[in-house]
Amino acid sequence: MAKKAAAKGKSPKKAAKSPKKTGVRKTKKAKDPNAPKRALSAYMFFAKDTRKDILKQHPSWGVTDIGKELGARWGKMSSAQKAPFDKQAAADKARYERDMASYRKKK
Repeated sequence: MAKKAAAKGKSPKKAAKSPKKTGVRKTKKAKDPNAPKRALSAYMFFAKDTRKDILKQHPSWGVTDIGKELGARWGKMSSAQKAPFDKQAAADKARYERDMASYRKKK
């Protein structure tokens, strides 16, 4: 068999290998549609607010270009400039925790 593989230009090791077995896929746990939505991060509040401005300035840009620009702008911001978005994120986190507490009581 090794001679046949060598004659065809293949290495003997590759010709003798058995087919790979694929692992068993675990099924994803179904999300409850009644569960509350997760809290947004400060960056996501910033992105929601700033995306409109970027689209006005660059209407031909795609999703990746806009995402890169958002990331660059967020990285250049000082902590004082990020403070309003941090405040929104904290309020949204409190809302999420409140909603989750009532959701767990109902379950």
